[in-house]
Amino acid sequence: MKSLLTNSGTVPLELSELPCDHDLPGLASLLHEERLTTTLSCVLAEWLEPNAQLLQTRVFLRRLFPGKRCSVELELVVDKGNSLPAEHRRLLGKFYKDDQGATLFETLEALRRNGFGAGRFVVSQPVAWVPEYRLLLSSWAEGTLLSSILLARSDAGHQIARAAEWLLSLHHCGITTGRRYSIERHLLTLGRWKKLLTEAYPEGGRLVGTLVARFEERSRDLAGWIPRPTHRDFSHEHLVVQGDQLTCLDLDEFCQYDPLFDVAHFIAHLRFLSLTQFGSIGQFDWLCDRFLAGYQSGCEEFSSERLELYLAISYFKLGRFVALVQRPEGWDTALAELLREAERVVRRNSG
Repeated sequence: MKSLLTNSGTVPLELSELPCDHDLPGLASLLHEERLTTTLSCVLAEWLEPNAQLLQTRVFLRRLFPGKRCSVELELVVDKGNSLPAEHRRLLGKFYKDDQGATLFETLEALRRNGFGAGRFVVSQPVAWVPEYRLLLSSWAEGTLLSSILLARSDAGHQIARAAEWLLSLHHCGITTGRRYSIERHLLTLGRWKKLLTEAYPEGGRLVGTLVARFEERSRDLAGWIPRPTHRDFSHEHLVVQGDQLTCLDLDEFCQYDPLFDVAHFIAHLRFLSLTQFGSIGQFDWLCDRFLAGYQSGCEEFSSERLELYLAISYFKLGRFVALVQRPEGWDTALAELLREAERVVRRNSG
């Protein structure tokens, strides 16, 4: 392959630097630019418009989750004919280990039919599912990530309030499709993470075990909620702002679940951003309050008890991300802080 471009420049990667993941067989298509371009010419024929010809495909590697999925930016050079200059267009591509991308294609279509196709709050348009590569193609969201706005400005309250509005729109859109998720399945996942976290961070093993036990205990008293459309990975990293429009990304975990999990997840990620960027977990607490107030004002069934449980679980989830996925320098310090924060939330709501 001549050039697999990175998101930090145009320095070609050597063939040996191409991500190798046997669970993501579609990645091998990046080794054959001409074949990839030919395949995309067929699947994108309608999207490219009549008489347009795809001349070249360049790939920018964005994010790899080993064994799960890989996101790439596709830069397409398109000849529109009629002696017009070649046009450069962009798509988001995601390679999967299975047919999850096909399910997401249907989810995005359903959401766009139910209020998220135009206006202030949208999701990306699904363009094509390429089964032979397990590749989902969707429109590129133009704008600025909310996380970048948060770090660049001190007056992001308006964007945070709109994030709460977007989430309320999702929870009340009325879509009933998607897998049904449950707190029991959630606890099973947390149990698996408990074992892995204890192995990676044995000095915190006792606290990790105590937290999971408290999650199980608290969940028994919080039944009765109504499953609704839930993002289940809602954060500032998955919202793109362009003018008055807010586009939400990465709906891979979409399901029917307790919507308050999204609220807690967003707040935990705001505090995690504060921890990683400023060394203190409370820098964005005023934004957390603004987000929660905005959501509560439009929520018909709010439960502080459920929110607090999910907040503690979200800190635990972030701890798993730091220790087992991201593993940055000083990961053990960040993990300890996240586990302590989860413990504080659980303690203040005990009894």
